[in-house]
Amino acid sequence: MKKIHLLWLLCLVALPLGAQNSRGRAQIFTLEDLSGRNRFAWEYDADLRYIFDNREFSASDDALIPSGTFNTLVFAPTVGFSVQQTPRIHHRISVGVELAHDMGSQTWNGLAREPLAWYDAHVRTGQGIFEGVAGIFPRRFLEGEYTEAFFSGMYRDTDRNLEGVLLKWRAQKFFTELGCDWMGQYGYARRERFQVISFGRWDATSWLALGWTGSFYHFACSELAPNVVDNHLLEPWVKMDFSRQTQWEELSIRASFLAGYQRDRSTTTRYNPMGGDLILTARRWGLVLQNETFSGDRMLPLRGASGPDHVPYGTDLYFSSPCYSNFYDRIELAWIPNLTRYLSLRLAIRAHFGPYGYLGCQQQFSLRFSLDALRHRDIVSGRSL
Repeated sequence: MKKIHLLWLLCLVALPLGAQNSRGRAQIFTLEDLSGRNRFAWEYDADLRYIFDNREFSASDDALIPSGTFNTLVFAPTVGFSVQQTPRIHHRISVGVELAHDMGSQTWNGLAREPLAWYDAHVRTGQGIFEGVAGIFPRRFLEGEYTEAFFSGMYRDTDRNLEGVLLKWRAQKFFTELGCDWMGQYGYARRERFQVISFGRWDATSWLALGWTGSFYHFACSELAPNVVDNHLLEPWVKMDFSRQTQWEELSIRASFLAGYQRDRSTTTRYNPMGGDLILTARRWGLVLQNETFSGDRMLPLRGASGPDHVPYGTDLYFSSPCYSNFYDRIELAWIPNLTRYLSLRLAIRAHFGPYGYLGCQQQFSLRFSLDALRHRDIVSGRSL
């Protein structure tokens, strides 16, 4: 009996001694196992954006872009955690809320615009990196180059989050992403809506890149409007950047072909608008001079049409700039200084021209601070994890 008591005493003494490491400090037990995997860490972020966009266009009712001033402060704090499952697999979960206020409004109603909650996973292989995102997450997760033939600047500034999934694959000379944004649930007056977007880029040489941009938009029905409208767009493109042989940061030419398919299924009429787009870009010392020229068909033929509910399709059907019709030219001068990876600033002026001349201009200023970009950095993409 004394031997048993002695064994228990030795065990009680050994337990606290075993909880000491080689330096005599108490061991803190976490999710990390003996192989160094499953490391757990708390996460937090604060993303702040200030957006100013003054639009001065024709005062007539048929102005393609309405005049006005968009002046908004957006703050999106999030918290969460991450788990490094293995050296090659990383998981992250974040939740938060987007707070936004339109400057000059009389009340603070609607300050909390949208909840945020997403799961983000990275899987590194010998061939590249796969990333998958699901939930309600900021639009900045998109890394593809989407021109205003897909998303206007006004649309990006007002619809700042995606609701759905995003898959990305990055290799040494190739990048692609495929996402789905669920925009509307079927209801009495609310249409079911979702958009599938895709982007791909292959760096054939140090100065030549080939790729595509695509959008499949399902503008479905509601109880009041039982018709379905299709709006699909595909843009194969080629880009040549000659800056490596010069002192310029970018000196590029991007040429693309736009091919659309649009149909209101309540009618037998189909539209297949097509056109060519050319973008010239010069960048140095933080200054960017860019000119975009489009020539082709009316890319938004159903913009003024309406369904059985007599509600015009307008911006519910088209997210692009409405200027892509017959001929469109836009010239922009911007200053984008290289500050830090967590603080970015952009100051720009844009002039728009149509088939009959000058359409209007914009003066823009934006500022963004990302705490997450300061705390983390993906060494491959340069985007915070």
